[in-house]
Amino acid sequence: MTASTMEMDRVQVNKRVGLEIKAWLARRELRQVDIAQALGLSQGAVSQRLMGRVSFSVEELLAVAGLLEITLADLLGSGLLNAQGPRPATQDEGLQKLPRLDSNQQPFD
Repeated sequence: MTASTMEMDRVQVNKRVGLEIKAWLARRELRQVDIAQALGLSQGAVSQRLMGRVSFSVEELLAVAGLLEITLADLLGSGLLNAQGPRPATQDEGLQKLPRLDSNQQPFD
């Protein structure tokens, strides 16, 4: 996965988080300014996060969930919580497979 692909994935996740929060704001009849006050941010900073241009920190997401009186799982939804990111590379990645042992082969003494 290239850096630009990872950046696009990050932006898409940020946008999805923003959409989930916007939906919860509508359900609770709250506004961006309410989040801004709860987080100690400007309304513009919250707007940037809701549009996906800036990531919410975990602490900010917890505060937003608290403001909305829901869990973090409720806030993010199952789609985001169950999304899988790229598999991290392992240290031995790329090594050849070990040869398969014969079923009659005995261990070394």
